[in-house]
Amino acid sequence: MAVLLIVEDDTATNEAICEYMRSAGHITLSALDGEQGLQIAREKSVDLVVLDIMLPKINGYELMEYAKSIQLPVIFITAMDSTENKVKGLKMGAEDYLAKPFEIVELLARVEAVLRRCNKIGRM
Repeated sequence: MAVLLIVEDDTATNEAICEYMRSAGHITLSALDGEQGLQIAREKSVDLVVLDIMLPKINGYELMEYAKSIQLPVIFITAMDSTENKVKGLKMGAEDYLAKPFEIVELLARVEAVLRRCNKIGRM
């Protein structure tokens, strides 16, 4: 079990990801904009962030800078699917990058792979 912060401005997508991750045994925290995501990341103990790039208030790249500074693993989920954007996200320090649309079961597999790699599974 891990604590996941889902930062996605599309409410339906955010809710679907949260619900699926909870059904897999994870705890989810949710933010609909980058500012709210940053606040949660600062105040709560989070194991991994699932982060959209195109967000209101603070974009995903800016939030990634904060996550990197505290060694918080990030998986980008975004419609920005060009190779250039993928490379930028990974070079910034993201653990993974998943282009929309994606299958939620694939997102779960990637989340759990990152958690294993970062020794975050079973931390609680």
